[in-house]
Amino acid sequence: MRPEQTHVAKLQTLDDRLARLRAERGRLVARASHAARTLDTRRKILVGAAVLTALDLGSEVPAFSSPSDLTRWLDGRLTRPHDRAVFDLATPAHGAPAAR
Repeated sequence: MRPEQTHVAKLQTLDDRLARLRAERGRLVARASHAARTLDTRRKILVGAAVLTALDLGSEVPAFSSPSDLTRWLDGRLTRPHDRAVFDLATPAHGAPAAR
């Protein structure tokens, strides 16, 4: 094989590898984007459910001036560990109900 052919073959191999890596990157970006949208939807569902439950129970829903105000309010209402994890809330001690 002539040296020019060797270089061309190496370039083709690198181009193929680069194409595979770009495709893999695209799949990973799509997966991360899907996970972010799923988490955002989950957060909205939980906030809506907490507000509706508070209204059904006759509780007042305060006006929130910041995301941290909302998180503090949810801290006393979300009891399931996987729901609390969506908002990075600590799981209450086993058997201890969350404060309302």
